[in-house]
Amino acid sequence: MPTEPAGLMHFASYYRWLVIREWQRVSPEDRLLDVGCDDGEIVARVRAAQRVALDLNPRCRDAAVRLIRADARFLLVPSGRFDTVLGFDLIEHIDDDRAVLAEMVRALAPGGTLWISTPSVHWKIFPAFLTARAARGFGHVRNGYSLAELHERLPAGLEVEVRTWNEAAFRFMFAVLRVVDAVSSPLARNLAGWCYHLDRRRPEGQGGHLFVRVRREAADALSRRERARVRASGRHHRPPVSEQAHERFDLAQQTRAEGPRW
Repeated sequence: MPTEPAGLMHFASYYRWLVIREWQRVSPEDRLLDVGCDDGEIVARVRAAQRVALDLNPRCRDAAVRLIRADARFLLVPSGRFDTVLGFDLIEHIDDDRAVLAEMVRALAPGGTLWISTPSVHWKIFPAFLTARAARGFGHVRNGYSLAELHERLPAGLEVEVRTWNEAAFRFMFAVLRVVDAVSSPLARNLAGWCYHLDRRRPEGQGGHLFVRVRREAADALSRRERARVRASGRHHRPPVSEQAHERFDLAQQTRAEGPRW
């Protein structure tokens, strides 16, 4: 993923992007869905054959990104359509996080990858008494997740890899960065970049964020497992009826708009 200038990114989004770009792998041929895209600054920096961004109020400066206004619990996209699905700093904002995770997995094509970031359950900024206030300001409904909680909420049968990122310098400087941002956003972004380079030296720790890669089995593995299930049940398998979303969602015809046309 190429290095690009910060542009108009918020300092916190810029810091997160610096972490994401060295960890995430997206093929230029991928069909990509960004769930909870917010201002679209992350998806605008990712190169993929097709890019769709979804949010309650989706925006993006890149006219090549197709925008959909929708609830993350009901994605309004067909099952198995996307090679890559992004869900950065999303699930901690939603009470029914299981529904969101299930929907993002449903949208994955066989062999596809879901990339998630979310705060650790031990996440805190300096000074610590500001943590709860900051979380409320972000719109978090929970402080974060433990590894066990993440595994328990994800659908079964997935390959899950978790990377911890302690972000000690960024958390220590967060309150200062908020003040600086009110005066000079470019300076706040530059300082956030400085924090990233410090944190990159010692990324391990439980006080920051969790970055999760969730991989769905490839089609041949799914087929083998389904055939085994049918043989074990002694019943003939009939493919399920195509979902209505397949009939309504056409990337080739989707216009750039805040809501889908169907």
